[in-house]
Amino acid sequence: MRHLTPKRLWLHTLWLIRSYITKPYWRRLHPVLTHPKIMVLEVLLVALWLVLGRGDRPDAVTLVWTHEQYQVSEDFLGVAIDAAMLTDGEWWSESGSPPRPLEFDDPSLLRWTQLLAPDWVRLGGTEADKLWLPEAGEVAPDAPQLPQSLFNDYLRFTEAVGARPFITVSTGPLVRQESVWQPLQLDRLLSWLPKNFNGHLEFGNEPGAHWLIFGRSHQIRFDQLAQEYQQAQQQVNDYGLKLAGPANAFWPEIGEPLKQLFGSSKDFLQAGARPDIFTWHYYPTQSSRCGVKTEPADWDGLLEMETIREFEKRNRIITRWLRRYSPQSELWLGETGPAQCGGRARLTDRFGASLWWLTHLGIAAVNGNQTVIRQSLVGGDYALLRYNDGYSPNPDFWASLLWQRTMGSRGLRVADSDGLIRAVAHCHPDQTGVLSMVIVNLTDQSVAIALPQVQQANYLDVTSTSLGSRYTLVDDRLAETLNWQDIALLPWRPWSEDPDLPGYSYRWLQVADVDACR
Repeated sequence: MRHLTPKRLWLHTLWLIRSYITKPYWRRLHPVLTHPKIMVLEVLLVALWLVLGRGDRPDAVTLVWTHEQYQVSEDFLGVAIDAAMLTDGEWWSESGSPPRPLEFDDPSLLRWTQLLAPDWVRLGGTEADKLWLPEAGEVAPDAPQLPQSLFNDYLRFTEAVGARPFITVSTGPLVRQESVWQPLQLDRLLSWLPKNFNGHLEFGNEPGAHWLIFGRSHQIRFDQLAQEYQQAQQQVNDYGLKLAGPANAFWPEIGEPLKQLFGSSKDFLQAGARPDIFTWHYYPTQSSRCGVKTEPADWDGLLEMETIREFEKRNRIITRWLRRYSPQSELWLGETGPAQCGGRARLTDRFGASLWWLTHLGIAAVNGNQTVIRQSLVGGDYALLRYNDGYSPNPDFWASLLWQRTMGSRGLRVADSDGLIRAVAHCHPDQTGVLSMVIVNLTDQSVAIALPQVQQANYLDVTSTSLGSRYTLVDDRLAETLNWQDIALLPWRPWSEDPDLPGYSYRWLQVADVDACR
């Protein structure tokens, strides 16, 4: 039996009301259902369901990795820097944001990002479709300006932190004539790229929301976007580069908003677009800054089973589209974070969000996303690095760092990890025969974890004082006090038995002598 959350109770109630109105047999049962004794029994059953309906919260779990494998890119985990961070464009003003334009040579920014060593640094976001790349002597439009000198600072930053650049090309009104996309700004961007450029480009950002960002008259349909993408793709491919798209947003429960009016990513593919990289955006919740919400940002919305199932569902839908229409395309989750519209303070920057983040990464990997881009590195309440007269890591930084250092490109599916105890296992990127596994406890109770295949292993338990704490504890020690330069120097414990995993925590294991990882 599933745990009956308030949201689920409300949905069941709506379903019962609808059934009563539309189904004759419900109306025939009315005298029975409304009998006083029956109603008392109904109330007791609902109360019992609320208290005991927790079948997805096990006391003990046995986890076994299987022979079924999957592959992700060696460049799996990236971070985003919103284009607004480089300009005076719109941003979430009430969130703690660094100085703008971003100071790429800030010592603490460099130090923490170099430690994380993300595979990609995306320059994108809503402002990317508003940017203008100016040229000396021209009369530039009234828009956020990204001069070449600052663009070069971004490129140098990606190189300094060991990442590859992933850059969004504008598709907004500034680069359109009579609603038709013009390639001049793309030409300029391509001319700015160095000969040794090792990144990718992306065609626009969330095109299905242009009606909201720029006005109804600037909304284009996805069949038109497909034709424009193909034009841009040819230009980009001629430079030996890949072009991603359509980078549209998917919302919980409804998918792509207003797809009935403006089209969808499926229409983009059906219209003939064959993207080098198919990118999509997904947030499980929306903060109070969003004008419309399908899932408010709170702990229930972030950590409940519906959130997990909904993300898995969206992955399956997109995978089917690509298999049918564009099987050669790589699949990237091109922008994601715990809550849309800048995140929510004291939620998306706290330890509990790390439980969601690791679960999310595992689902994305298992379901074929070759790369995941986290919004954001800095800026907003969902940033990996918090700014307060300097940079310091938020809890998701440590979870990302452990993933980045220990999870390679080859994954092994884990049986019985589809409930509120989540597990994902990858071969270590550098150590032959070593399997890395992360186990996430999304419940508030300790759970006995049995791993019958494990003979020799080391493990870390990562906890905090509460879901809402900003502190991450590794073996009861503050993460900031440990030596992260060498992961082997962390306080790993030898695996001698099957210790319980504390509630609301995650465990990292390094398992030796795994044949599948040789």
